[in-house]
Amino acid sequence: MTSYIVLTPPGGPEPDHRSTQFVADRMVWTAFVFPGFWLLFNRCWLWGIAALFAQFAAGWLADRPGLLYAGMAAQLAIALLIGLEGRQILIRTLMRRGWVLDTVVTAQDLATAEHIYFGGPAGNQRTTTTPKTDWTKLSAEASPAAQYGPSFGLFDTGRR
Repeated sequence: MTSYIVLTPPGGPEPDHRSTQFVADRMVWTAFVFPGFWLLFNRCWLWGIAALFAQFAAGWLADRPGLLYAGMAAQLAIALLIGLEGRQILIRTLMRRGWVLDTVVTAQDLATAEHIYFGGPAGNQRTTTTPKTDWTKLSAEASPAAQYGPSFGLFDTGRR
């Protein structure tokens, strides 16, 4: 199963959701083979230029006597980093440009993820409700630590 990050464009989604993007959170083999060019192709300009510079520096390092393996290891490290984290770089770049992370859908393929996302509540109105708590009005008696004393361990069940 793959997690698909759903991004809506700046200003909200269109009524037909044509510009809503689903980005799969998985390894990108083209980014592994061509790290800098993949980033530039996906309009991650600064990351792409930095990756190309790092690749050229690793290639220069591999040409130096006795440093062939260090240069090859650096090339492999750059390729693995961009191959594994390239989509996260893309998502963060889109979010800096105003795109909004709507939700994460877990599905076997893109068609199933779109079906799950668009088959949600009637009218495709996705509203998230965050509970609002006024932390200033809570008393010390309401906390479990005040009722049972300090806990030792990961979970405090209140029973000893």
